[in-house]
Amino acid sequence: RPARQQHQARKRAADDTETAEEQRARLQAQALRKKYLRRDESEAERSARLQDQALRQKSLRNEESEAEKSSRLHEQALRQHSLRKEESEAEKWARQREQALRQKNLRTKETELGAANRQLTDKVRHEATRSKETPEERLDRAIADSFLHQINRLEETEQEAAAGREANMEWMAGYRATENEEETADRREEDRLRTELQREHQFEREREEEELRARNALQHAEIVPVETADHEAFLREMHLDRNRAGNRRTHRIACKDIVVEDRVHLLDIGDLTKICAECDAKHFEKEMPKDQKFQRCCGKGKVIIPPPKPCPQPLASLLQNQHPKSKQFMKQIRNYNSAHAFASLGANQSPPPNRGPYCYRIHGQIYHQITPLGPTPNPRYADLYFLDSAQATDYRANIQAMSGCCRILMVELDAMLREKNPYALVYKMMRQVLEEEYVQRQAANLPHYTVGMIITLNKLFLFLLDNQTDNEEVCTIQLVSSRLPNGTADDVVVIILDL
Repeated sequence: RPARQQHQARKRAADDTETAEEQRARLQAQALRKKYLRRDESEAERSARLQDQALRQKSLRNEESEAEKSSRLHEQALRQHSLRKEESEAEKWARQREQALRQKNLRTKETELGAANRQLTDKVRHEATRSKETPEERLDRAIADSFLHQINRLEETEQEAAAGREANMEWMAGYRATENEEETADRREEDRLRTELQREHQFEREREEEELRARNALQHAEIVPVETADHEAFLREMHLDRNRAGNRRTHRIACKDIVVEDRVHLLDIGDLTKICAECDAKHFEKEMPKDQKFQRCCGKGKVIIPPPKPCPQPLASLLQNQHPKSKQFMKQIRNYNSAHAFASLGANQSPPPNRGPYCYRIHGQIYHQITPLGPTPNPRYADLYFLDSAQATDYRANIQAMSGCCRILMVELDAMLREKNPYALVYKMMRQVLEEEYVQRQAANLPHYTVGMIITLNKLFLFLLDNQTDNEEVCTIQLVSSRLPNGTADDVVVIILDL
């Protein structure tokens, strides 16, 4: 204690006499001197220095009073907070990974008593911290924890994953052994409800697939004529003749003399050195016309293509492998695309009659099918953009095919689409129009509208038709027009048909 008091007294006296510039210069010179000296250290010297420094810090902190310790911890917390505010995402992720590895190494050296004491201290601290959390802070913490767990699981090996599953099973068994009857009943009821919900979704999906298969089989039976035995024999003989002719042609080609490539006349059209003066497109030297103006790229400057819009975040970082979830996103990119689609693809499948390599064939017109306009009991595709972001993510995450997708990434992609995609904003405006019309009709004690929608090139028509009439000639038409978001030139036309 006397040594520390003397050291602090000398430090305060020096601080009182020097100015801020002198103190900054002294500290900078001291840091440079230490950096120069430590550059030539050996590993043994560095280890000895760090050990002496740790002992000295421990001795000084043992002599601290409670007020001094509290002041030091407060200053350290402020300094750490200031440094972490300036961190980038990559620096934050690297720091957390380094901290996790350091904690893992320390815990491997713990005794059972030390581990038990640490876990008890952590439990008390976490309970005290979480009791003061707001619902928003609790949600942010849960999302961050889930994100870190997913990153750790992507980077762990098979042995680490197996060890983690075994430890989780042991922890779960110990946790359930301490449950009372009420907690056990609540947990089982929650598991039962979740299982029933999954089974309902699976049953509905299987029923839809069965209906689709039956509908396709019926349509295929109507399209493909019934083949007679003579017709089948004729087709079989035709295929055999075609195969025999192909074999003979292949044999003749194989018997030809081998042509030496050195004797082949070389046609050189030059390099891509000619640049279009209008659009900067590259051309071969022999493509240069007489008037020095290129026609094939931009029609001599008549065609002007606007520059492409920048890819929004986080999609750009995901595609450029600059996001922590880029690897998982590229692996499940088809599922992410299907989860956030506005429509589904509809076509009649036409499988090949005989065996052969896999080929997906369709017959007739291809349609992009949209779901009914407005909220539905089981929203899909564009219906999800009538809901808020959290509800839409819940519906997407409950789809069995999306089990491999990251929920946090779904939230980020949904927020990006709602902010940047003009069609998502159109659905939001359409929802507001429907809600306003619903309130007005209900206040006037009038029947509600029958809603329909037609999408044409660059335009979208929303029809609200009065249920009391089917005659369009006696209906008055009110036309409301507005622009699509983000300054696009497409029109959104809302037509209201009423008495």
